[in-house]
Amino acid sequence: MNCPACARPVALARPTCMYCGAALSEDARQEAASAAKRVLDSRSFVGLGTAATGPGSASANRRYIVVDVSIENPAETIARACGVSLWEARQWQAASRYRLFRITDEPPGGATEAAIRSNGLRCFVIPEDAVARSRSPILLKSILVSTDSVLCTLRQDERAPPVRKSFGRDDVALIVSGAIRRERVRERGSRKGPVDIRLEETWLVHFHLNRDERPWEIDPRYTAFEGDGLASAHMRTLDLVRSLSPTAPLDEAFKNVVPALSPAVDPSDEMPALQRDPKASKKEPKVVVLDNAAQFKEYSAWRGRVEVMRLRNPSGWPD
Repeated sequence: MNCPACARPVALARPTCMYCGAALSEDARQEAASAAKRVLDSRSFVGLGTAATGPGSASANRRYIVVDVSIENPAETIARACGVSLWEARQWQAASRYRLFRITDEPPGGATEAAIRSNGLRCFVIPEDAVARSRSPILLKSILVSTDSVLCTLRQDERAPPVRKSFGRDDVALIVSGAIRRERVRERGSRKGPVDIRLEETWLVHFHLNRDERPWEIDPRYTAFEGDGLASAHMRTLDLVRSLSPTAPLDEAFKNVVPALSPAVDPSDEMPALQRDPKASKKEPKVVVLDNAAQFKEYSAWRGRVEVMRLRNPSGWPD
């Protein structure tokens, strides 16, 4: 649920929008509370995003409006076009080149888009269904790096057998990397104290290819590297990113995004020795794992679509 005034996500802790201060109706608060309950009841975010954007849904026609806030554009122009303070506009410029400004159901050429373009700013308008497809990366099972290409084992459909596919330097439109924060917390309502277990931070890398709407994902915990090379998957991933970044843009701006943790798959579920003792009391409070992987995938999804659009239409203006 978004604020009807500024279209930013509703904060449940207060009856007004935490961004613009607009009063929220009771219906808006109830809808946001219902959405939050679905998230808390879900094991992970898988399926939640696609369910909200399916055919016939209220959000099927929504569009992402992304603004180019690079330093070539005066901060005063960004502030005026986007209706923010000069200080906030400068913070946008310091954080990244592109800013997701709004998700809207306005028709093409609507007031928001017109206000940005009338001030001479470049913006990209992305259909939400395109972002939803890009939000589901293809995990690479193994990688073999050669001089001319990168040969990968992957499953585009988890029900299908793995296949071998390759990509070259010229096929990569964008590389997006980000650190994933992970921690354990005890369910609310527990009389016991908090669980002080900060899990090891992980790292995800997405390769957005010119020919594929879904990015190819490297997760050093699950992606294996074939052939001779450095000692760890993490080091070999870093080496691969460095070798490709001279010819493909590398976006590391996710490090500037405040982490929003959501339910994740507990790694102990994949390791029987670490699973909870079935004889343990059912009254014992459940400990869940949270991470910001879903937040990273959302960022990577719209950022990758922007780069593909930029390659096809560098001006950012309608054809």
